[in-house]
Amino acid sequence: MFYYVVFATVAILTTVLNGKPTTSLKNEPERCCIPTQFNSQLIGMKGVSFSVPDQQKSNIWIIENMNDGQIYAIDEDAKKCYKSTMPIKPIHCIPDTATYVHSFTYGYGDKKIIGDTWRIQNDEAVDYVTVSRDGRCILLTDSTFFQNPALVDAMTTTDFVPQIDDPSIFDIPPECKNAI
Repeated sequence: MFYYVVFATVAILTTVLNGKPTTSLKNEPERCCIPTQFNSQLIGMKGVSFSVPDQQKSNIWIIENMNDGQIYAIDEDAKKCYKSTMPIKPIHCIPDTATYVHSFTYGYGDKKIIGDTWRIQNDEAVDYVTVSRDGRCILLTDSTFFQNPALVDAMTTTDFVPQIDDPSIFDIPPECKNAI
């Protein structure tokens, strides 16, 4: 009898799900679109880096140009720039295909922000995106897991401001003008 129950359960789930991810309609937050222009500090984009295994210190600055899909990695000590193409396009809105993972709270008391985490699957990677639920849809964290090559990219947004105070942040440094 137990085998029939297991078989029936698997058959029902296979038929109902049809290979698609489940979504929770109850208590699922609204999908939103991340602001197209803002100013923030992105942890992991500029600062001190240590190599493995010899622990060599480098001052690295990473610029991601969303318009042309280019990444510029600048070694500020050596004044060298390395250019590459973004492996996936950045998300602008939480897509209908995203799976809601969970919500949690940053802060406490009357100074808290609710963050909603979504799982976005595409051919190249799995992306876990956390956005604020305050109506602004601020990208709080973004962790991307690439399959080939195996790579993890993590980003945390701090010091968010909803406008761009200094447009020169989009200027590509001179050492990157001829980068290949």
